[in-house]
Amino acid sequence: MNENLVFSLDPGSICSGWAVMDRNERLIEAGVLTPGKTGLASQIRIARMCEDLLQLLSEWQPGVVIVEWTSGKVVRSRHKGHGAGLAVHGAATGALWQAAESWRRSLPAGQQSETQILLITENLWTNGMPKGDRLAGIAAVFTRYNSKQDRTGDIGDAIGLALWHIQERRVQIARYSLQE
Repeated sequence: MNENLVFSLDPGSICSGWAVMDRNERLIEAGVLTPGKTGLASQIRIARMCEDLLQLLSEWQPGVVIVEWTSGKVVRSRHKGHGAGLAVHGAATGALWQAAESWRRSLPAGQQSETQILLITENLWTNGMPKGDRLAGIAAVFTRYNSKQDRTGDIGDAIGLALWHIQERRVQIARYSLQE
């Protein structure tokens, strides 16, 4: 296990963005889990992404895994304003979270307790910032990130989620140090 690595995941039912950063805010790798053909049944797409997630976690052995959790709200512009697809998105989010938990439980006992799986709602880490603004900011800071190649913004959101976590952890450590 590499306690210095943060693995973040922006789940989706068609594709899921992921990123690996170190605690110094250095982007190590980022990408997207894709199940192959998007026309496959949702349960097959989700199962394939779970398999790929398990491989990535085994490869990187992060100390922290962060999964963006759904707030249960759907933006009116998505799904024709009716929320169709939210159930499948929720199923994908839950399945990917459970895959991460399964990976953690497969680690040796000492590493299991040292490895964190965190669920963070989008509205918490984004603080209401529009997606376009978030992605532009990420592209400005991380030159390796190409927003034009990240059509749905899933990779950018995974990078932003990891960055938010690292910065929040620093704030918490600073607060704790001031209290002592």
